[in-house]
Amino acid sequence: MKRIYSLFILLSFSFSLFAQDLETGYFLGGNPYAFRLNPAFQSERNILSIALGGHQVGVWSNLGVSTLMYPDANGSLNTFLSDRVSASDFMGKIKKESVLGVDARVNLLTIGFWSGEQFYTIDFNVRSLNAASVPRDVFAFLKDDQSQGNYDFSGMGFRAKEMVEAAFGWSRNYDNVFNVGFRVKALVGLAEAEIFADNMKLSMGADQWSVQAQSYLHASSPLLKYSLTDDGYLDLESISLNGGNFRPGGYGAAVDLGASWNVLPCLTLSASILDLGAIRWNREVQGVSPETSYVLETSVPEGEDRDWEAELNRAIEELSGVYRFKDASGKGAAFGMLPLQVLLGAEFRMPFYERLSLGALYQGRNGHAFNRHSARLSVNWNPLDFLSLSTGTTLNRLGESIGVALNLHPAGVNLLLGCDYLPFHTIALPSDLVKEWPPFLQLFAYIPRDQMKFNLYVGLNIAFGQSRLDHAKRFRSE
Repeated sequence: MKRIYSLFILLSFSFSLFAQDLETGYFLGGNPYAFRLNPAFQSERNILSIALGGHQVGVWSNLGVSTLMYPDANGSLNTFLSDRVSASDFMGKIKKESVLGVDARVNLLTIGFWSGEQFYTIDFNVRSLNAASVPRDVFAFLKDDQSQGNYDFSGMGFRAKEMVEAAFGWSRNYDNVFNVGFRVKALVGLAEAEIFADNMKLSMGADQWSVQAQSYLHASSPLLKYSLTDDGYLDLESISLNGGNFRPGGYGAAVDLGASWNVLPCLTLSASILDLGAIRWNREVQGVSPETSYVLETSVPEGEDRDWEAELNRAIEELSGVYRFKDASGKGAAFGMLPLQVLLGAEFRMPFYERLSLGALYQGRNGHAFNRHSARLSVNWNPLDFLSLSTGTTLNRLGESIGVALNLHPAGVNLLLGCDYLPFHTIALPSDLVKEWPPFLQLFAYIPRDQMKFNLYVGLNIAFGQSRLDHAKRFRSE
C-alpha cells in the first residue's frame, strides 16, 4: 500500500509546476511590462512584441531537496524512506500540507502606445494555473514503521486550469504627482481538471486495519470525450481529448487596479490589486466515487492458516473503488475565483544620485495552491540611459532568496531578463551523475537545498517613438 501512495504522490506532483510576474522588475527602470505588476506604471516608449514578450515560468513548493534527500558520510544521497533517516528528523520538516504548483504565462501579443498623457496597452496571453497537495499524514504513513496509528489523507490531489487572457489597459499621469491605471481582462477557458480525496482515512490497530475513502473528479474541456460503463461509472480508459471541434471551456473576466504617488521628489509610493475576478467553467465531467471501506483482520486465531496474499489482493480490489467515479449527472457550470494578488511598494531615490534607488515591496497572494506573503528589498541602478539593473533579497514562508533583473532598453529594442528566486543554499548533484556532462554544464550542477522556488522571465519587444519618461522615474519628464 505504501507503494500505491508513493506513486500517487509522484503522479500528483508531475502535474504541477508554479510562478508569478517578475517581482524584481517592479522598480526596474524602463521595464516595458511593469504595467502587469501595477497598471498605473507606464512604458518609456511605444512597444510591440509578437510571441516574444514577457514569458514566465517557475516553481513553488514548501518541500525541498533537504527534506526528501539526506547525504551520508560517504557522500551518497538517501531518500527519506531510508532506515538511515530518523522519522523524527524527517517529520519535523513536514508541514500540515505539502504543496507544489505553477502559474505560467506565455505572451502572444503586446501593444503599448502613448496618446497625449495617457498610455494604453493591449495584450494576449496564455495562462496556466496548477497545484498539487499532499497531507502530512501521507508522509507519516510512508515513514512510520509502527503497526498502529491513525492517518488522514483527505485533501490529497491536484488541480489544473488553462486559459487565454485578452487585456486592455489604460493609465494616466496627473500633474506629475499621481499615476492611476487599470486593466480589464477577458478570460476564455481552455481546460480545467481537479481530482481530490474528499475523505480518506486509515486506522491501524493491533487486531485490525480499517480504511474508508471517497474522492471526486471534475473536468472541463471542449475536446473531452468519454464513455460510461454499463453500471454508470466513468470509463477512465475511454477519456481522451479528441472530442471534435474546439469551443471555449468557460468564460470569465478580471480587473487589475493600480496607483502611484510621488510623495516627494525622491519618494514614490504605489499599490495595486491584480486578478480581481472569476471564470465560469462549463463542466463536461463530474464524478464522485462511492464511499469505500474495508476492514482487514490482522490477528489470526490459533491454529488458523491465512492466505495473506489473497487477503491483500482483496483489499486492493475493494479500495480501487475510490478511483471509480459515478457520473454525477455530469454537465453543469461552476465558478472559480482567480488567485488575488496585492502589491504595496515604496521607492526612495538617492537625493545625491537619482540613478540609484532603494525599493521595498510587499506581495500577498490569496487562494489557488496556498496563501503566499513576501517582503522584498531591492537596489535599483540605472548606470546608462539604456541600461537598468535591479537586485534584492526576498523573505517569505519558503525562506530567503536573491532576485536579479536586467533591462536593456535603447531606442528600437527592449530586452528584459530576470529571475526572482536564486537560492542562498544549494546542494551539488552527485559526481557520478554529472561526470559525463560538458564542463560548462557542470558549473550549474546544483539544486536548491531548502524549499523549492524559481521564477524565470524573458521578454523582447520593439520599442519605438519618442521617450516619454525619465528613465529613473515612473513619471513623465518635465
